[in-house]
Amino acid sequence: MSITVTETKVISFTLNVSPPPAPPRPKPRTHHPRPPHLTLLYHLHTLYLFMASDLKTLLLPNLIFGVLGSVSPALAPSTGTFSASTIPLRAIRVVLWSVFNLLPFTIANQRLPNAISEDAINKPWRPLPSRRLSPAQAYELMLTAYVVAGAVSAVLGGIRSCLAVVMLAYCYNNLGGADVSGAVRNLMNVSLYLCAMTGTIEVAAGGQTIAFSGTAWAWFAVIGAVVLTTVHIQDLPDQKGDAVRGRRTIPLEIGDEKARWSVVILDLVWSVAAPMFWHKGIAGYLLPVGLAGLVALRLLTKRSVREDK
Repeated sequence: MSITVTETKVISFTLNVSPPPAPPRPKPRTHHPRPPHLTLLYHLHTLYLFMASDLKTLLLPNLIFGVLGSVSPALAPSTGTFSASTIPLRAIRVVLWSVFNLLPFTIANQRLPNAISEDAINKPWRPLPSRRLSPAQAYELMLTAYVVAGAVSAVLGGIRSCLAVVMLAYCYNNLGGADVSGAVRNLMNVSLYLCAMTGTIEVAAGGQTIAFSGTAWAWFAVIGAVVLTTVHIQDLPDQKGDAVRGRRTIPLEIGDEKARWSVVILDLVWSVAAPMFWHKGIAGYLLPVGLAGLVALRLLTKRSVREDK
């Protein structure tokens, strides 16, 4: 007889039951600023950059010439009596007209490939070389700006000058009027200046079409001669970019030194001829001759690109 002993093992299992996970906490809302290129301030700054280089050379002369010309009986006898209280309103009208007409012109001047190449050297902060917008966007903006300029001119006056500037801008930029030679470039600048200045007189006078006097046309001729013979002072700081672009300017055609002396001499000549035109006494010569002397001194003693600007 045999006895069999069986060993029984007991295996126990422990079941760990975890509590259900807590629901995720909602993420706090964070403010994501709009990309810079979508803000109104960004776009306004872009428009300013298109015009920045021309504000002192076009806007300021337009303002002075427009307001003063509109109250001068010798230039615009049909504008009526003058009251000093009207000067602020005249100035506002001129600034608005000038800005809205300047913007499309500057875009047209900067949007073409050769202009972008030049600005990449001379003015890399401008909207196109700095890639704030594309050439296609600049073209659309230019067309829109031209329509707005026409509408503003229809309301404020100066519509004839507005249309003339549009045609001159096409000749200046698209047909190469600014590049073919220094003399043609200066002549185009004369036409642009005179169109803008006569337009601002009409705008400052309330939008009326002005019958300019014979004295006015003679004075416009003097101003045209001044611009024609001295405006290449603006080309002095841009010679490097103009050479890359293939643009022919007076400084590149006759040399930097001769270009400077031509402005110095002719500026002094016109500073005497202008007050002589108006039959001024000695006191009338002091300001123009003094300013011409200051310009001459700077041109001959300060010759870096930064100083020329």
